[in-house]
Formats: sequence, structure tokens, C-alpha cells
Amino acid sequence: MKGLQFQRLVLLSDSKRLANQFVFPKRLNLVTGNDNSIGKSTLVKNLFWALGCDPHFDQDWKSNDVKSILYFKINSTEYIVSRYQNTISFGKLDAQLQNFTKITGEFSRIFAEITSFDLLLANKQNGLDCPPPAFYFLPFYIDQKKSWNEPWNGFENLTQFSNFRKNLIKYFCGYLSAKHFELEEDIFEYKDKENEANQQVGRICAAIEVLEEVAPLQTIAITQPEFESIQIEIEQELKAFSFQQSSLYEQQSILANEIHDLEQQHLIASTSARELNEDYTFAVENIPSDSLECPLCGVEHDNSLLSRAGLLADREALELQANNIIADLEDKYRQQAELTEELNFVSSEIDRINNKYLYRDDDEETNEQTDFNQALYAISQKKVNQSVTQKKENYQLQSKKAQDKQKEFKADQRKLLKKKDRDDLNELFMGNLIENIETLSAKGVNLNGVKSPMDYKKILGGGAAEGTRGNLAYQLAILRQIEHAAHCELAPFVIDTPNQQEQAEHRYKKVLDVIKENIPSGYQVILCAMDNDVLATYKQDAHIIELDDNRLLQSKHYKTLRREYEDVILSSR
Repeated sequence: MKGLQFQRLVLLSDSKRLANQFVFPKRLNLVTGNDNSIGKSTLVKNLFWALGCDPHFDQDWKSNDVKSILYFKINSTEYIVSRYQNTISFGKLDAQLQNFTKITGEFSRIFAEITSFDLLLANKQNGLDCPPPAFYFLPFYIDQKKSWNEPWNGFENLTQFSNFRKNLIKYFCGYLSAKHFELEEDIFEYKDKENEANQQVGRICAAIEVLEEVAPLQTIAITQPEFESIQIEIEQELKAFSFQQSSLYEQQSILANEIHDLEQQHLIASTSARELNEDYTFAVENIPSDSLECPLCGVEHDNSLLSRAGLLADREALELQANNIIADLEDKYRQQAELTEELNFVSSEIDRINNKYLYRDDDEETNEQTDFNQALYAISQKKVNQSVTQKKENYQLQSKKAQDKQKEFKADQRKLLKKKDRDDLNELFMGNLIENIETLSAKGVNLNGVKSPMDYKKILGGGAAEGTRGNLAYQLAILRQIEHAAHCELAPFVIDTPNQQEQAEHRYKKVLDVIKENIPSGYQVILCAMDNDVLATYKQDAHIIELDDNRLLQSKHYKTLRREYEDVILSSR
């Protein structure tokens, strides 16, 4: 075996004073028992949960409020990780542990580093992030409920990255290298520069619109010598005010946008707080039980005291946020008033200069009096427009350069994988997939349209049992593809209940033989299955964890394992 290997799992419930431990010493491991509800799935889910994944647990298991310790190794280096809620303690065995208050962020980056998991995914804020461990384990886990029908979907809370599966599959299967993601970081860096420049252009355009709105509706005819004379005389005095007026208009536009954003945030926060209060009132006054079944989908929602208290806590948090936003708004309103006052002063100074040059020739008729206010305004506006237009053009140039750099990096990305290499990867995958389908007797599965690992949704046809074997054939082909690409450390392959759709006995035996013989030797394998005579061959070389009717957690182990938790985890913090 190579890569990541699970060694020992400790589960501890302080609230119920229950605990247990399980070891995985061999390449082949079997979690079995005579009943389908004794905790086989829950046991293997906790392997992934300990490392920051979110498999689905039922409410009964959640009520245990479990703490976990997982011992594992990557090649020859041994590690230990402990999780309680979303708090993680992690480090090398016999070394000081690091503590993390959330799964994402620093812990995810460290885990990605030790597993050589170079994948970067675009988040919903138009940035790039190192995904949490769940994304690393997705191809190595077939859960009992979802993965048999839809690969790459074994965990919950995967929606932080939209449309992630295509790049995830391409990375694992060798189509995207670490160099691709280095270039992707450069692309996003210049995308940020482009967006920033475009925002500045938008603000300047808004300022120009303000200037156009206050411009005079009429213009005064003036000869060129008169215009030049006035320009020479007042240019120095008016110049400072003109530039100041331009800056103030731009600040006014930015401040107006900020006030609008804060007002919208306050509206959302206050509305959400009110709705949470209504939800709490409804839950207390109208629902007498501790749970509520959805009439549409049948999902049972928690309505316990703890859940309702959560509604109150969320409401108070939103109300506090709304109050903070109001404080920010009051500060912005004050800034706006000060800015308006300053702008009025500058405008009055410009008016003063205009009035200073109000011209009247008493020898001519009154209706031919020439008001030079508009002429002077034209001079000041000309300077303002020149300055603002120059800034806008500079930002437009920055945006264009950023776009060009992105095109260059994308062109470099396309050069990383040659057509022949892509064709070879497709051929390798299809060869393994077809071989697996033949071996598993899933010949009724339709592969029309399937050309690469990304086409898993096009694997169609066959009956329910045959379709399940077709999905297994795909998963096993992916394992071989991952080993071939060698982009990251291999992880244990955990397969939960392969006897889906009650396979015929000889078909089920074939499935177990394929799992034992066809999975590359580099993988540790953990199989969950109800006890059955067909398992006899697999059992010969496997470590067996046999669960009985007793609970997965037991009181007799609590004191010993609680002491271990204190010595290993709490003492190292």
C-alpha cells in the first residue's frame, strides 16, 4: 500500500459516557454484521468526518455529540487528527498539534499539502480557493445512499464551489496538472485587476453624468480673443477649485454607492431577523412536538429546544448586524453631509469668480448684455473634463492590459495537454471501463456518448442491479486513472454496501472478486457489507470488524478512551 492509510479510529461521547475504537491494520478490511442497521455505514462515515468531511448522519447519531480521534499515515509519516463539532486538532504523531476553529482555510491548505492535492476551485466570490478535504476524498468513497446512483456526490455541503465536478475529475484523472492551477491563479489575479479598473471607470462615468446634469442649458457666444483673455486672467485662480470640484464629485458618487449598499444590507438583515422571529414564534406556538415532517418531501426537521434556541441566536446575531450597519450608515450620512457642505463651498467660490467677471457694456442696449458666467463655467468644466477623461482612459487601458494577460495565460493552459496525451488518457479510461463492465457482467449498460471520465452522467441503461454494477465499473476505472495520473496521494477506497438492488448471488460474488482482485494494490480497501457466505473469499485476507446488536458506542470503553483523549489531544493543545 501507498498513500494515505487509515490505522485506528476512536469515537467518544462525553454527554452519554460512551466510546469505542476500531483498527484498520490490513490492505483489505471488512465492516460487517448480521443486521443492516447496526452502524456499519456510520462507522466508515466517521473516518471521513474526522478529517473534515460532512457525510450524512441521522439524528440519532448526531445526538451523541461525538468527539473523534483518527490515526493515519501517508506513506511512512504518521499523523493524528481529532475533531469535535467543526474544531480540528491536527499534526504528526508524537508532535505538538495545531488547532483550527474551522475546516476551511488553513487546515484545508495543510491537508492539501501533505496529500499533494494541488487542486484549486473557483468560489462564488470570483476567487480561487484550496477546497476542503471532502473534495479530495470524493472519488475514494461510495456511500450507501447517493454514490451508487450519482458518483462524485458522497458528502454534503459541497455547494461552496459551483460546477466544480468537471475540473475535479480532470485533475484526478490527469487532464489538469499543478501548472494549470498556477496559471489559473495568475488569471484570477489579472481578473481582479480588470474588475478594479472597470469599477473605477464606472465611478468616473457616474461623476461625468453628475457634471452634465448641472451644466448650463444655454451657451454664450464669445469671440476667440475674448475667451483667451478671460482664460489667461482666471486660469490660475480657478484651477485649484476646478480640480477640487472634480475630486468631490467623484467622492460623492463613491459615497452614494456605499450608502446604497449599506441600506440594502440593513434591509436584508432586518428582514431576515424578523422572519427568524416569526419562525421561532410559529415553532413554539404551533408545533407541539420536537420534530416536523415536511409534507412535500417527507424529510423530518428538528424542532427541539436546542433547534429553537438556534433560531433565537441567529435572530440576535442578525439584529446586532443590523444595528452595526445603522451605525455605519450614520457615519456615511455624516460624511455625505460634510462632503455636500464642502462641495457647496467650492461651487460658491467658482460662482464668486464668475460674478467677478460679469461684464456689461453700458454703450450697448441692455438685451445685448453679455453674461460671462457661462463662459467661465465652460473654462472650468473644460479643465475638469480633461482631467476626468484622462483618468478614465488610464483605467480603460489598465482593464485592456489585464484582459490581454488573461488571454495569454489561458493560451498557455491549453498548451499544457497535447491532443495525443488527451487521447491517450481517454483511451486508458475507456479501456478500463469496458473491461470492468465485461468482468462485472453489466453488458446492458449503454456507453454511447461516453468518451472520457467527465461523461459519467451518460452511462445509461441496464436494470437497477446492472446499473449499479455499471456505476461500480466507472468508479474502479477512476481509481486506475487516478493511480496512473499520480497527481496526489492515493486515499483508501471505502465502498459501502455493494450488494445494491439485491444482486443475484453469483453476480454479488463477482462484484466482491473484482473489488478484491481488480483494485490496484496501492489502495487500502474498506468494505461495508452484511454478513453473507459470499464474503468468505474476501474474508480470507481481510481484517474483520464484526458489529453486533450492541450499540456502536459502548459504556465499557468510555473511561479508557476518555483518558486517551485527554492525554493525546487535550494535553497537546
